[in-house]
Amino acid sequence: METMRASRFSVRVITLTLLSCLTSLAQSTPPPVVGKFVGVWIENEAKLKIGGSFADLTFRQSTGGGLEELRGPELKPLVQTVKFDEKPYPIDGSTNTIAWKQIDPSHFERRLFNEGKLLNIRRIQISSDGKTLKQVTETNLPSGKKQTTTVAYQRTSGGPQGLAGVWKALSVKTNPPSEMRFELAGAGGVKLTFGTGVNYTFSLDNVPVVVNGPAVISGTMMAFRAIDDHTLESTSSREGVTTGKTTLSVSNDGKTLTSTSASIVPNGNREPTVSVYEKH
Repeated sequence: METMRASRFSVRVITLTLLSCLTSLAQSTPPPVVGKFVGVWIENEAKLKIGGSFADLTFRQSTGGGLEELRGPELKPLVQTVKFDEKPYPIDGSTNTIAWKQIDPSHFERRLFNEGKLLNIRRIQISSDGKTLKQVTETNLPSGKKQTTTVAYQRTSGGPQGLAGVWKALSVKTNPPSEMRFELAGAGGVKLTFGTGVNYTFSLDNVPVVVNGPAVISGTMMAFRAIDDHTLESTSSREGVTTGKTTLSVSNDGKTLTSTSASIVPNGNREPTVSVYEKH
């Protein structure tokens, strides 16, 4: 009798242990949808559709008569003072510093540093009539290569001369093209890394995680959830304020990823920006 009880007890322990292992495995294994995203994706800019959600350039006069730039989401921007003295000064309580200089009335340059290391250089040129602006940003990538992004803007407010005002993007050209890399990380996690070094590790639980990277605006977070077997949705926020939503959808053949991003603004949502990536 005692032997039979011991045998039953052993079977029960083994069964419970097996169930525990299976539950742990289920919790640590990402949903099948994740596997469709794993890999490297390169943007096809020929298919880019710029919407109102593409970030504006916004400069304004400060209360002290100087100049400020508003960076990041419209609902929760980071305000950066613009000083044309070529001296690096700290921003957003991080280890980043910026240095501005004005070359002439229509040419400006800004350098961004992280712990003294140059991250990128922005060169801005305003047209003679003050209606358009070209910004060329040269970024030092973690790979050791350089990436140049050229954006043409049109003034929608402010002016007629100088930086002060709101500038909306008309066209974008990046060389080499933008890159995203999805890879499995830890127990059921997914790590998303951009070519610029921006990265974060998330689970499909819609819980915000911190966005990392030397040039990331402080307080930026992302949360993910699965919509169906080929679509993810991310919600962006800054300092607790929801600022936008993006859907990432992989085609049936697994070769194309479409990103549709919409910014949240005081009066609703902006027209989305659609970016198309191809698997490499």
